[in-house]
Amino acid sequence: MIIMEDHISFSTKYKSWIVVKKMKVDENIEDIDVGRILLSIRDTIDGKIYELLQGDFDIEGLKKIVDEIVPSGKLNEEQMASALKTAKSPKATKMLKELTEEKLKLEVYKGLLVEMVVQKLNLSMLALKSLDKYLDDKSRRL
Repeated sequence: MIIMEDHISFSTKYKSWIVVKKMKVDENIEDIDVGRILLSIRDTIDGKIYELLQGDFDIEGLKKIVDEIVPSGKLNEEQMASALKTAKSPKATKMLKELTEEKLKLEVYKGLLVEMVVQKLNLSMLALKSLDKYLDDKSRRL
């Protein structure tokens, strides 16, 4: 029986895109450190996804729809809620049908639209930069 030590290992080579993220996990590594590297991996992947989907999906056209849904400038809570509601509405589906009539592709567009609306509203998930600032501050206090 092979016993594998705890570790994080993520490597990718696809065309000119090369990413290697590794971390040996021992008794000195805290859960938050593991969470940090996993967040770093997620950020790396998220940044590449849209680029790789451009061959099959009209990302620029999708960005234009996002711009129609999310007004420019600083938004209040009502405007944010309205944009999120619109992103999941029949109105959004109608706009997306201008990009495709293919049912399965339309479902992917719907998911991409919601994700891009959330990003434009700056309601993104946990950011690596925020976690790094917290960890820096935490280490200074120790």
